Amino acid sequence: MPAERAAKIAIAVEFAALIRILAECLRLYRQADIHPYLVGAVIAALSAAISVALYFLTKHRGAVATAVGAVGALIGYKIAVFGWRL
Repeated sequence: MPAERAAKIAIAVEFAALIRILAECLRLYRQADIHPYLVGAVIAALSAAISVALYFLTKHRGAVATAVGAVGALIGYKIAVFGWRL
């Protein structure tokens, strides 16, 4: 797969993760503490912004690496905060 196409897919995945996290914040707004979700949203938003910037600078592999690192960071953060439960 060409690096440019992989970068487009990676950026789409990052934005999908951001939308999902923000939707979860809105769902839990009145029911539970949403602070952990907001931290996850900040991680996703910053990594998406960095990936988009790298994409426009034609650093496609860097954009993919940033997206993969962000997904790993979000999974690690989820396990650290919530444990292994789904």
